[in-house]
Amino acid sequence: MPESPNSPTGLATTRTVGDVPEGGDTRRGPLHALRGVAGAIRWSFVFDRFDVFVKPVEAEHVDFTPPPGYSLRFGSPEDLAACTQRDTELSPRDREVGARRLEVGHRLVVAIPDGDDPASTGPVFTMWVNPRNLNVPGSLKRALGPDQVFIYKAYTSPEHRGRKLYQAGMRFVLADLASRGAKELVGYAHVAKGVSRRGLDAVGFGSVGGFLTLGFKRWQWTLADAKLRRRFPRAVPRSGSELDR
Repeated sequence: MPESPNSPTGLATTRTVGDVPEGGDTRRGPLHALRGVAGAIRWSFVFDRFDVFVKPVEAEHVDFTPPPGYSLRFGSPEDLAACTQRDTELSPRDREVGARRLEVGHRLVVAIPDGDDPASTGPVFTMWVNPRNLNVPGSLKRALGPDQVFIYKAYTSPEHRGRKLYQAGMRFVLADLASRGAKELVGYAHVAKGVSRRGLDAVGFGSVGGFLTLGFKRWQWTLADAKLRRRFPRAVPRSGSELDR
């Protein structure tokens, strides 16, 4: 090995810049370039499939009993403000947008633990209700009928999972719909969301079609199947704003 005058040991040293030795061949072959392009495409490509479900409202749904240890209600602005990111996954920005959603007619279902401990009185389950549209941001937006509502963005605090709060939230909304003479509750779930799908199944929801979202991070297309288009025939344009109802 030849000596390097700059090496304190008298041995030759090689410094690397990135992954190419200094003084080495900095040219990258076509195969390396193709691998880079393929990797970028793989990580930026979007392919998601969702199913939409409905549950007919029945007269007996008016009788609702919350799970032991919890009370459920439609949340007030104060309830929304009391939501923590840890227990509801609602960040300060989410709560700000949520307050505006309440102003335009959306509703927020909250579950509150029973008890006198102030630390346990904040919402530990939240679920939003849209009275106008079946709206999956970035994917699908179709008009609801006058006797339908759409539930979305449900979340249960990790410490309170396994107590069927998601199912209780849906039954709470069904009770409200039954008291008002409404006809149908609408929900959706990604194909990979097993917990959500099992919850919908337990309450008796049935599939009415689905849709695909595919493309890239900047350009995506949504393809609703024929069954879903027949069930919800009117597409609604998006506003482009954060408060897309």
